[in-house]
Amino acid sequence: MLSMKQQEEGRLSQPRSLESTNVAKQLVDIEILYLLTFSPKSGYELRKHLLNWFKINISYGTLYPHLHALEKSGLVIGTWQQKFEEAPLKKRMYSLTPTGQRTLRGNIESLSKISLTMEFMLTQVSFAPRAGTVISPEQHKALDLVEGFLSRRGYTVRKLALVKGYSGREYPVDIFANRQDVKSSSIVLRFSEQVDVSIEDVLKMSVTSFELEAQRAIILSPVSVVSEAARKLASFCHVSIYSGHDIENAATNLSSTYDEPLS
Repeated sequence: MLSMKQQEEGRLSQPRSLESTNVAKQLVDIEILYLLTFSPKSGYELRKHLLNWFKINISYGTLYPHLHALEKSGLVIGTWQQKFEEAPLKKRMYSLTPTGQRTLRGNIESLSKISLTMEFMLTQVSFAPRAGTVISPEQHKALDLVEGFLSRRGYTVRKLALVKGYSGREYPVDIFANRQDVKSSSIVLRFSEQVDVSIEDVLKMSVTSFELEAQRAIILSPVSVVSEAARKLASFCHVSIYSGHDIENAATNLSSTYDEPLS
């Protein structure tokens, strides 16, 4: 008979084991959806690619319940096909649906933010402004412009704030704003650390907004043209970049083109 301590440890381990199983199942689902972005595939082809690409040796008895569940959820669609018209046997080919594509993109974005945040934590990347960086009078004016704009929309605005993230780590931001009457309405804003918007600026903002659970992440930059690489990465990370011929003009552009509804 198990002791009380052993029984208690058993009860505590069950939810953790169940949670691990659910996470593993979700990862396999994501990997299946990803493989189907390239072309329709049969169960045989999916099993082979899961082994070659992701080193997952999954049995057909485990794979097909995944496929049936994905099909039932409308994320994939299966059709019976013959390789040749005279072939005696058909095989079921699975394709990604538009809903599956949207779901995959959302899952990849979430995993990317989690992975990036963990990598930044482990490598101890600094989020503090570069040594010797001082907020200029022009930047103060830009912050005042953004503060006034957001305040008129009902936001409570904190400038040059240090905000604690989900992990407990504190992040320096140039503006942190939220509305008490609207859930999930927080906005985080930082100036680009260099004259141009760098890849590092976008990645740091992505991590910061994820940690602070911000709904909008904004970078202000005093540059007329932002590089295509930074724009594409910002679009993927849901980071908005507002630029102009100087930092005040960038703040003015934000105020005039901000697309959040007033309600």
